[in-house]
Parts: sequence; C-alpha cells; structure tokens
Amino acid sequence: KPFFLTSFRQKLDAILGHQENPAAAQQCREQSILHGMHLLVAEDNEINAEILSELLLTAGAACHICENGKAVTEAFEKSVPGQYQVILMDVQMPVMNGYEATRAIRESNHPLALKIPIIAMTANAFAEDVRDALEAGMNAHASKPIDMTVLEQTIRAVLEAQEEI
Repeated sequence: KPFFLTSFRQKLDAILGHQENPAAAQQCREQSILHGMHLLVAEDNEINAEILSELLLTAGAACHICENGKAVTEAFEKSVPGQYQVILMDVQMPVMNGYEATRAIRESNHPLALKIPIIAMTANAFAEDVRDALEAGMNAHASKPIDMTVLEQTIRAVLEAQEEI
C-alpha cells in the first residue's frame, strides 16, 4: 500500500488551512456527502487507518476501524440496521481478505446485508481488480492512497444508484 508523503502533506495542509477558518471548515463539512455518516472500515495498516480516520472526521463522518476482514464481518453482523451507512473494505488483509469478507457480509442474515454499500480500497487499480471487487459483491472501487474528493464522488454515485433501484 503506497504511502505518499506529498499526498499526506497536502491533506495535512488542507486540514490545517480549514482549522484556521472555522466557518470555512464547517461549510466544507456540511457540503460533504460524508457529513453525519458512520462508516465501518476494514484497514489492517495502522498508519493508513489513522490517516483515513482523521480525513473522515474532517469531512464530518465517524468511523469504526477493524483490522481484518473477519473483524469487519463480525462488527457488521452485530450492528443494528442503519448503524453504518457505508463499508470501506481494504482488499488485502490478514485473517480474511476483503473479497471473502464482502461475500460473508452479503451472505449474512443481517437485514442490510444485500443493501449496504461496500467500497473496495486497494492500491491495485487495474481493470481486473475493479472486476474482482464487483464480482465479490462490492459496489465500487477506490484506489489508494485515498483521495477524499474521489471517495466522496464514489459514495455519492453508489448512493444515487441505490436510490434508482
């Protein structure tokens, strides 16, 4: 999972820039599709999890981080309907990978098992990676390192597609 120092620095600069102007930061959060959401996140890399958590918090979202696919599957199965609006699923993880975890979630008895949006997160962004994610039951794919603008657009597109069904 590549970690680009320049991307990290740009995100920090953006965050710090918003903190200097609280009104602008509030307006940014209100415009974000993520504002008010609670996301379930599968991410085994502690640094990536911390960065993503802070970025989501800046966008007005809360998240629950799980370190592997089995943990995220169990967290989802124990959740009450509506507790999480989206699952961000790392693909390459120990214990249970993202594809296996997605299949387990989709096959579970949870009332939202077939409806909750699941978005793959992986540094692999080849066409076959996107295809594999969709075949496993994920709704979309976001490449790493996560670009918050792209993530928001992806979530918006998935939610709008679900409304059309």
